[in-house]
Amino acid sequence: MRKSFIVIGLGRFGANVATTLEQMNCDVLAVDINEESVTEVAKSVHQAVIADASKYDVLKSLGAGSIDHAVVAIGNNLQSSILSVVNLKKLGVKKITVRVDEPSHKEVLKLIGATDVILPEEESAISLANEIISDSILDYYPMSADFAIVKLAVGPSFKPRSLEDLSLRNKFDVNIVGVIDDDGVFFIPKGTDILKPGYVVAVIGKKPQLRKLNDFLND
Repeated sequence: MRKSFIVIGLGRFGANVATTLEQMNCDVLAVDINEESVTEVAKSVHQAVIADASKYDVLKSLGAGSIDHAVVAIGNNLQSSILSVVNLKKLGVKKITVRVDEPSHKEVLKLIGATDVILPEEESAISLANEIISDSILDYYPMSADFAIVKLAVGPSFKPRSLEDLSLRNKFDVNIVGVIDDDGVFFIPKGTDILKPGYVVAVIGKKPQLRKLNDFLND
């Protein structure tokens, strides 16, 4: 099932998040009060609207209450960020990621209901998009335009098998560089090691292949 996102604030960071999520075949609603910003993002995102997302009635009319995950990327306007988060919470949005410019704003946004608060220098827009698209992607580190290292959680329905039997390198052209077992112990795996539900794997590979591996581990 495709995940749905609303991205509020279409500066460079928010626009990159919205565009990256759109490229990953998600349902994306991009929102900004600035017409020029919306016009630019509309070139790469199907749903882009001019609206004041700090107002409850506006968010409600946009259908924000049915969105899986909200990204508030206003950044330089703390008051608008706060109002947006409060209204998203009222509408029942369970996951709200907020971008802030000042470290001191983190605690404020957490207190009013943001599930995650980031600083732009701590996390790139592309990294954020890759993480929030799936609950099983725990960390995402882009290495180049094509390659990344990710930490993936192994889903509860996964059937335990040895890495040798899984042959993940042959199937997905990726390399597992480490495993964390369900006791939190990190080890460098051998072919005979069994991969089990609840384990976390650190994997390097091309970005599309990493997404396919994530689907495989969490089908």
